Amino acid sequence: MTARPPLTPDELLELRNRLDDIDTGIVDLIAERQAVVTAIGEHKLKTGAPLRHFAREREVIDRGMARAESHGLPGAVARDVLETLIHHSLSNQETYKLVQSDHGAGKSALVIGGLGRMGVWMSRYLDMVGYHVDVADLSDEETPFHRVADWQSRVDEYDMIVVAVPLRPSNDILLKLAELKPQGLIFDIGSLKSPMRTGLQALADAGCRACSVHPMFGPDELGLSGRHILFVDTGDPEAL
Repeated sequence: MTARPPLTPDELLELRNRLDDIDTGIVDLIAERQAVVTAIGEHKLKTGAPLRHFAREREVIDRGMARAESHGLPGAVARDVLETLIHHSLSNQETYKLVQSDHGAGKSALVIGGLGRMGVWMSRYLDMVGYHVDVADLSDEETPFHRVADWQSRVDEYDMIVVAVPLRPSNDILLKLAELKPQGLIFDIGSLKSPMRTGLQALADAGCRACSVHPMFGPDELGLSGRHILFVDTGDPEAL
């Protein structure tokens, strides 16, 4: 059997151009899919239908795997692609629902540590649901939100204060907030609570509306669908 000769430069270029066209088509189809997802999301919002339809998701994945296998591809390839698309579709529908909810309309929030990765996530989320968001951070990175230099003198301006700084300085900030006794809701988003025990107790002793929150996901997540958040009662059940 005679071995096939190597491709000529022109043949290789032609194949690469064809591959580029295929990739462009894939992206175009993903965009078309997302447009359909948006229309479905609008329907769910108007009718009160649940965001997730697990049987439908399973049906889409099973059909895709069977299709891939019929072309001689591993079913796992289709499964991974479709699970990613479904995740983004759910995030797209969730974002639309949150924006329409206008939950924070007319309210303001301060995110202390708003330029850290989870601080950025919190700021964007609160902005998406209608809050006016200010951030306080030692970093000089750019942000679309209004920066507050002396947040300690302005705590009573906010309906919500989120402490999103690293664990080590979080306790000191909570202690300072306990001294200032702001009227709004206060919560941290630290992954460990023991380093903030004295700060959280000080807030409770001061009569502040406070709780503690632990998002069980990282800052790369697009939405909350399928994600878990722990809410910790620190002495004021109504704050939850």
